[in-house]
Amino acid sequence: MTASKLPLRLFFALTWVHMLWQTLPFFKSAAPAADWSLAFSFHLLAWLSYSVIYLLPAAFISTVAQRFSKANSHTPIVIAIIASALTLLLVRIDRSIYDLYNFHFNGFVLNLILTPGGVESLGGDSDSYISSALLVIGIFITQCALMFVAISARLQLTRRTTRSAVVVFAIAIVLTQALYGIGDLRSDGAVVGTADTYPLFLRVRFRKVGTLFGFKTAKHAQLVSAKVDSSRLHYPLQPMKYDGAVRPLNIVWLVAESLRWDQLDAEIMPNSFAFAQQSLHFMNHYSSGNGTREGLFGMFYGLYGSYWDNFLHANQGPLLIDRLQALNYQMDLRTSARFSYPEFDKTLFARVPKQFLHEDEFNEDAAARDRSNTSALIDFINKRDVARPFLTFLFFESTHARYTFPDEAIIRKPYLEKLNYADMTRENLAPYADQLRNRYSNSAHWVDMQLGRIYQSLREQNLLDSTVVIVTGDHGEEFMEKGFWGHNSSFVEQQTHTPMIVSMPGEAPRTIERTTSHMDIAVTLMQLLGASNDIGDYALGRNLLDESPRDFIVISDWHSINVNAGDFKYRIPYTSRGIENYKPTHRDDSPFASSEEERLAIEKNQKVILEAVKNISKFAK
Repeated sequence: MTASKLPLRLFFALTWVHMLWQTLPFFKSAAPAADWSLAFSFHLLAWLSYSVIYLLPAAFISTVAQRFSKANSHTPIVIAIIASALTLLLVRIDRSIYDLYNFHFNGFVLNLILTPGGVESLGGDSDSYISSALLVIGIFITQCALMFVAISARLQLTRRTTRSAVVVFAIAIVLTQALYGIGDLRSDGAVVGTADTYPLFLRVRFRKVGTLFGFKTAKHAQLVSAKVDSSRLHYPLQPMKYDGAVRPLNIVWLVAESLRWDQLDAEIMPNSFAFAQQSLHFMNHYSSGNGTREGLFGMFYGLYGSYWDNFLHANQGPLLIDRLQALNYQMDLRTSARFSYPEFDKTLFARVPKQFLHEDEFNEDAAARDRSNTSALIDFINKRDVARPFLTFLFFESTHARYTFPDEAIIRKPYLEKLNYADMTRENLAPYADQLRNRYSNSAHWVDMQLGRIYQSLREQNLLDSTVVIVTGDHGEEFMEKGFWGHNSSFVEQQTHTPMIVSMPGEAPRTIERTTSHMDIAVTLMQLLGASNDIGDYALGRNLLDESPRDFIVISDWHSINVNAGDFKYRIPYTSRGIENYKPTHRDDSPFASSEEERLAIEKNQKVILEAVKNISKFAK
């Protein structure tokens, strides 16, 4: 068969059916019951039409290859199979990401793939790799089979049939966007609140046009979306001033990946629980983000995660590290993950000499790496120059999925013994969520065993009277309590509420119930190190010991900030994404009873919301 007669139209028609099957979970998760309502009609058309849109690039590439290929060339066949299979594979991967984490393939995922150490941080095992390979092979085999059917059928779709299909497709697209626009006019949450279920969905807004024609639009209870100014950093706002008579304290900074607040109890983390009774134990402490990047950024800079890109592009380290270096601190900074993912070697520790940054080569699992790093940290403290203050930082990885631990750390059974990412969906995971949480608790127990070794070493060397010890998690971890697994997907309690222990010389042990934030850590340490500036000159947190009333805290992700003000949570994007589907909730993540109650809650908290929005660009003038 010559290249010009290859049945590419039939092949892509069959591939569309394959794409419908791959995207069916998007439709099923978002569409209401089949009652032919506005929402159901919208989702049906969106599913049918966007399944075509996803295939257009592959079809275009294949058509061009066919047009310019010689007779009897198999190149168009190969290109069509590869292009369509890669498209289907990308959609399949996106489907899995969205199902588990509630976001699509985005800058975060791309960064994960491209940044050294990113893929390793997932902790996939051999079963995951095998299943992933089988998935890839299965998609390619299916596409080869569809091409075989298209060629064997010897059926060419006529130009008339093709034109008719194009017209139907165009009508479907127009109707899809029209229904979305009507939903926007009506503030129909079943439409505008779920449209992002489909990757790359294009929002078309009718509000301004509707207003011109006298259509009364339903009001959104919303504020103007924030926008980050990516221009030159203005950090700090004023030159820093320090008290030259300050007594530099040692700092031992211990952070566990994905460690949420409820793991700190006498059973799961007995060493840390006992240490908390002898320290400042913050019961309502929140991360500055629902991911590692924003969580650690807030700790060291005292700023919202929305500033991450500004500081990354400027290769700008935090003032805290500058101050420690000015005071001639010895440094030993360790991670069981990578300093390159997230890019802490270009932000938090951008100005720290490389010889002080220690990471493993991933020759062992995370549990073994945590044990080795703990031993190395203790060895550093033992061999330090006692005439100089020191900073040690250790990032534990055992509590990151796959949640690794040796047999000696098993305290909860039954636990899920294998995590196969390729087969994992919320539906498949739900029956085993408790077993997965047990696995996580075992890994937290293992981290606590390593923490216990550090506590003991500090006691043996009588260092607690001259050392600030910080123990926390970078963020939390959800196990389907609010519908998702892991982190980075929402700002629910399980993903943002972390344990927080601070042992500080001169401070009596006590439990602190008021709300605190990771952003308070940098401020507290800066003031201990003699910073006399107004806090607003360099940070958005406050001193952990400040007992004055607090209006709100902020938690960030890749696209938005979440304002937590008492019994009120509200999400505000700082990118170009719209905010109509970001509903306020109570502190426990339960929805407000009505749209009127939502509106009143937003009006009541409008001042703090606007202050948080203003803070997004405060240091990027």
